[in-house]
Amino acid sequence: MLYDMVIIGAGPSGMTAAIYAARRKIKFLILSMDIGGQMNWSSEVDNYPGIPDITGIEIVKKFNEHLKDYNIKVKNEEVLDIKQKGKILIVKTKKTTYETKTIIIGSGKKPKKLNISGEDNLLGKGVSYCATCDAPLYKDKIVAIIGAGNSGLEAALHLAQYAKKIYLIDSLEKIAGEPYLKDRVLQNKKISFIGGAKIKEIIGKQTVEALKYESKAEQTNLPVQGIFIETGLIAKVDFANLVKKNKWGEIMIFRSTKTHEENMTNIPGIFAAGDVTDIPSKQIVVAAGEGCKAALAAFDYINKFK
Repeated sequence: MLYDMVIIGAGPSGMTAAIYAARRKIKFLILSMDIGGQMNWSSEVDNYPGIPDITGIEIVKKFNEHLKDYNIKVKNEEVLDIKQKGKILIVKTKKTTYETKTIIIGSGKKPKKLNISGEDNLLGKGVSYCATCDAPLYKDKIVAIIGAGNSGLEAALHLAQYAKKIYLIDSLEKIAGEPYLKDRVLQNKKISFIGGAKIKEIIGKQTVEALKYESKAEQTNLPVQGIFIETGLIAKVDFANLVKKNKWGEIMIFRSTKTHEENMTNIPGIFAAGDVTDIPSKQIVVAAGEGCKAALAAFDYINKFK
C-alpha cells in the first residue's frame, strides 16, 4: 500500500498532524515508541491556551483522547531508516517497511547523557532522566539534580513535594533559568544550590549511593539516593540520515511563503515539526502549531503528487 503520509513521533507536533490528517481522510500512519513525548516529563503546564494549571501527563491524556475521537491508533514501532525510491519515500521500522508520498518527522528530543561512570549501570536504580515520572519513588529521600536550567528548576520544584532534601548542581556559578522559577527554587528550604561543580562519577553497587563532583580543585562524595539528570536534550534523528541538520543535530526546515514548502526539509516530501527542528522556540503550543503547519504543507504537496 502507498500511504499519503507517515508521521514519525506522537508528541504534540505528531499528534496534531495526525488529527489534521484524519480530518482530511487521507491514508496515513503515525509511528511512535511512546505517546506524548516530552510532554510526559512536564510536571506543570500553565501556558497552554485554554487549559491552564495542568500537568504534562494530563495534557497528554487530552491529546490522546482527541486522537481516539478520530479513531487514530499509534503504531508502536521504532523507525530505523528513511530512504527514497524515485518520488516514493520508504520508512523502515523494526517490524516492516512502509511506502508513502510524504513524511512528517515529529520525533522530538531525548535527554543528553553525562557519559560518566555509573550512569548507565545505575539507570533505573537511582539514576533518572524524568522527575515527573519518578519523583514519587523518592519520598523522604535525599536526591541530586544535575543541571540548573529551566528543566532542572522544574524538576527541583516537583521533587520538593516528595524528597526530604534536594541538591541542585550545575557547572555554572549561578542558577540560570527563568526568573519566576529561580525565585521559587531559592525560596524553597528543601533545595540547596551547588555551583561551579564538575560531575565526575555516580557511585553505587546495586543502587545509587553517592555523587562525586569536583569544585575549586576539591572532590566531594555527596551521599544521595537518587540522581536526576537535567543537562539538556538532543534531537531524536538517528533514523533521519537523508535530511540536513544544523550543528546541534536539529532538522533544518524551510520557512517559505509558498505553502507546500513550509516545514519541508531539503528532501521533497519530507517535512518536520516541533522540537526536532531548528525553530528557536521549544514549547508545547509551538510544537502543536508546527505540526499543523507541516500537515497543511504536506496536504498541498500530496495534491500535486504525480
